[in-house]
Amino acid sequence: MHSEDSGVQPPASERPARKRRRIPWLEIWLSGALAAVGFSVAGMARNTYPFGPDSRSTNDLGTQYVPFFTHLWDLLHGRAQGDFFFNWQSAYGVGFLADFGVVLGSPLSLLVGLFPRDRIDLAVFVITALKLALAAAAMAAYLVRMRRGPRWLAAVLGASYGLCGWAIDDGAYVPMWLDGLIALPLFCLVAEWTVQSLTPPRHPGQARRKHLILSVAVVALFWVSNFYTAYMATIAGGLVLLARILTSDLSWLNRLRALIRYGVTVALGIAASAPVLLPVFQANGAAAPSPPGIFSPVPVENFIARLFPLSEGVGRSASLYVGTAALVLALSLPFNGSVKARTRVVWTLMVVLVGASFLWEPTHVVWNGFDTPNGSQYRQAFVLCAILVIAAWLSVADRTPSWIALTGGVALLVGLALYAQDNPLLTSHSLQLLALSAAGVVVVMLMLRYLRRYRTIALLAGVALIAAVGAELTLSAVVVDEQRSKVLSAPAVPWGRHQQALADSVEAAAGWPKYRVDPGTSTTPNDPVLLGGQGAGYYSSLLPETLNHTLTGLGFGWSGYGRASYELQNPVTDAIFSVGATIGPYAGITRADVPPLVTVRPKPLPDAPKDSTAYDMQERLLGADVYDIPVYKAKRAADGVFTLQASCRPGLTVYLYLPRVDGEARFNTANWMPLAAARRPGINTSSAMVQLGKVPASGLIAAELKVKAAPNNFLYQGAMGCLDSARLTKAVAALQANGAVAVQAGGHSIHATLKPGTTGVAVIAAPHLPGWRCSTDNGQLKEASNYGGLLAVELPGPTRKVSCDYRPPGLELGLAAAGGAGLVTLLLALASLLWRRRRQAS
Repeated sequence: MHSEDSGVQPPASERPARKRRRIPWLEIWLSGALAAVGFSVAGMARNTYPFGPDSRSTNDLGTQYVPFFTHLWDLLHGRAQGDFFFNWQSAYGVGFLADFGVVLGSPLSLLVGLFPRDRIDLAVFVITALKLALAAAAMAAYLVRMRRGPRWLAAVLGASYGLCGWAIDDGAYVPMWLDGLIALPLFCLVAEWTVQSLTPPRHPGQARRKHLILSVAVVALFWVSNFYTAYMATIAGGLVLLARILTSDLSWLNRLRALIRYGVTVALGIAASAPVLLPVFQANGAAAPSPPGIFSPVPVENFIARLFPLSEGVGRSASLYVGTAALVLALSLPFNGSVKARTRVVWTLMVVLVGASFLWEPTHVVWNGFDTPNGSQYRQAFVLCAILVIAAWLSVADRTPSWIALTGGVALLVGLALYAQDNPLLTSHSLQLLALSAAGVVVVMLMLRYLRRYRTIALLAGVALIAAVGAELTLSAVVVDEQRSKVLSAPAVPWGRHQQALADSVEAAAGWPKYRVDPGTSTTPNDPVLLGGQGAGYYSSLLPETLNHTLTGLGFGWSGYGRASYELQNPVTDAIFSVGATIGPYAGITRADVPPLVTVRPKPLPDAPKDSTAYDMQERLLGADVYDIPVYKAKRAADGVFTLQASCRPGLTVYLYLPRVDGEARFNTANWMPLAAARRPGINTSSAMVQLGKVPASGLIAAELKVKAAPNNFLYQGAMGCLDSARLTKAVAALQANGAVAVQAGGHSIHATLKPGTTGVAVIAAPHLPGWRCSTDNGQLKEASNYGGLLAVELPGPTRKVSCDYRPPGLELGLAAAGGAGLVTLLLALASLLWRRRRQAS
């Protein structure tokens, strides 16, 4: 006989059989509810949207993700210019499937279509809360499937995972990463199915199900949802599988078979995701590159400090907080005699080695896809959060830890706290809350172990633990969010009257595809998809490098290492890109007479000279000389202000283009205007061409510069140009005379009807990108030509019709890979079914 309090469990074969529910719905709902309510209450306490006037859309959440969700809403409601293959609205026309795969691939993103268009911020908040809830629920379901135990404790630990430090600090503001938070416990479940398929059944005649099709579908779903964090979750699933088979009674042959099965399942799932995954990889390879981050491991005391409540490093350290309850239980595992020694050793080593892998550059690089990211270097932190939660469950599942195990865990916690007690990442009351919570956890655990015969006491202890864990997780979320707001840039304002006025002006000026309406980039770089229209603005990690070169060469500005393009207020580029109306920052509409979207040039464009200026490049694509380029003299005053002196014909408009300069300029003592570059000019940002003013009757130009940051020798001859409006009007009229008589734009295609007998080169006012194929007079599709960075079709002779069609690069190969993966999966599943029936028959 085993003593009730001995902490020793009888073998599984001697335990009475218990009927187990296949799906622990109650625990799933409880865990998800705790996470969603905690996240929402934190927002209420912070007075952030949708519970208060303060915006939570810091950094990319407001400038990239909310606008892309808005574009998805337009696509779902048939209001977008483009489809899931192509986006006509951003950067004058770019592919969209890759952006969809990176930002919007989760099926939950489709929920945005249920909200009003002016409540996209609310939709993103709800989707974020739902993802946190699903992550918590998935972890609770996995824990119960992995090992039977107190289901309510599994729900508490699931909530600890769903509201872990990484989820609040990183994932809640990059909602696409939260798909990896959900994926990790489900990938662990796939690993568990693999182990259980090789484990002898508990009852005679019981089938060992492999869940092959479901496993492949789970992997494919999350690699489509967000391949970046799914990659990390896949590694985590493999590590958990390794720990499971090392602590199991499987033979070494079956252990090897388990690893192979998991690898095959993952490979098939990734292949099934290839129709989205390969276009993403292709687009990423062609994107404007950002400089690789420099890995600098944080001090160990910083790493440990982030395990504790109310700690925050704002991207400077790994967010590892999982709640004091989960942390105490995880630390008690090495001392818990109720758990097999092999399990204690393997999982303790797992926690230590995974944590150490974050601080060693070779393994850190592996975690991040063989690249060191710029900012938030420890994006894989949710993996260690998950492993801590699993370790906590292993310590409590079979039986509540004894006082010896709890004493050991608390002693270890005290040691860690003393080591990190003076760390600057600990905010006020971090250690006080840690001590209070740890004491409460110990008391509740001891009550559950030694007083469980008193059901009322045990019930009250359980309720108290649930309430305490929920309160601590919520309070930590409040503090983390508050600290983030002090460091990060001002958040984008949720949709309101100003955005609505801009959107109304865009709609009033609409004329696509006869001409474009540029909404500008006054609220976000992605205003064309947020407000409507078809402009230069586009912020995406997938902005093509060739497009960045084309726009930069024409005088456009950018930020984010060339991955965010901005509007350029210039009538020449408006003519080149057929921008017939522009919307000012105060919703005013400025109209212009511009050529059609498809024009005809007499011959292919020769290569540009190496010393071409932005004015030369504009004239080259326009097909006419419209600028006078003055020679200026530069003088520097004692206060550091530069004076540029030149002369041009009176009445011309003066422009200045200093792309790598951060500062201000003014013309003939007018008001100072910013040059737009800000952070690390020429590396992270680049200024756009600016209009200084009209040349006075004297013909003398006097421009002044206040330079805040600039490279050496930033002044160059050709930085200044004087635009002749009369010549521009004449050039536009010539393009109109030879342009298309009708243009139709499809979701990812464009068709133009030309004048009878047209010859030369048809130039489409859209970027030349891989994936475009064109034909003339309904002939064979061929790869499109490049006309100085624009899409073009060389006409073989007199031509009446030109048609172009876009296919995302990598899509066809991806479809073939997915088809092959599906076929292999079905064949394997069929073979398994036949083998199982044959064995049952025999």
